Amino acid sequence: MENGVANGHGPRPVTTLRPTQYLEGGLRNTADKASTALLILNTPINDYTSFKRLYDHAGYTVCADGGANRLHDLLVNEFPEQEVAKALKSAVPDDIHGDLDSLEDQVRKRYEQIGTSITLDPDQYSTDFQKAIKKAVEQKPNLQTVLVLGSISGRVDQGIGLLHEMYREQTANHPDLTFWLFSEASISIVLRPGTSTLYTPLKSGIITQNAGILPLYGKASITIRGFEWDVEDWPTEMGGQVSTSNHIVADQVTITTDVSVLFTVERKVGR
Repeated sequence: MENGVANGHGPRPVTTLRPTQYLEGGLRNTADKASTALLILNTPINDYTSFKRLYDHAGYTVCADGGANRLHDLLVNEFPEQEVAKALKSAVPDDIHGDLDSLEDQVRKRYEQIGTSITLDPDQYSTDFQKAIKKAVEQKPNLQTVLVLGSISGRVDQGIGLLHEMYREQTANHPDLTFWLFSEASISIVLRPGTSTLYTPLKSGIITQNAGILPLYGKASITIRGFEWDVEDWPTEMGGQVSTSNHIVADQVTITTDVSVLFTVERKVGR
């Protein structure tokens, strides 16, 4: 690939991304915050510092059904000396939304008491993830970025299902949105076909050098730069050769792919 032209097939889009920006402290860009939503899933949240930075970056926060249980437990445990209502008000979601079959009665009552919006979507043909994304798009017509706070460390089917849903929502249902997944140990994103430039400053202390480019969505050909093991026009597929446990060696890496791939980088605990 040269000057954005790949193998004579014309220009491919070039995307610039910053995996670390949502875990950085300090002032937030008002425009970026207004176009960013935080989606909290029904998985354990053990790191208050990371959660709060994501929350502060988002102009809209929605708990997907039982995600409210997880947020409730995080805040109550973080501020045990405070009254429950005061602890919950320190990071109030804009909405709790879903079929509400996982929302605990006590948690629901406590959020109702502080005036949090709790809305029901009884559709049994969509997941709580889908319902929450739909709600966010309705509430924020200018939405561009969705920060997903969740986990892939529990049940294998649910973890793979989450990666599937991110791909489906970004490619089929909401192609104008970019989804970032913040799990216990990683930051992950589905990279669209084309070239992606990712700023990866290791000195930030937010990420480590450990990264992978995973062909979860079909056989791909990738070219990568800025890694310990760079490759060019390299075929990759599940069951074949896969670039896992690669190492970032530059403050900026580039990944060119002809099929969507999952990029994931390890983050430091507590950041």
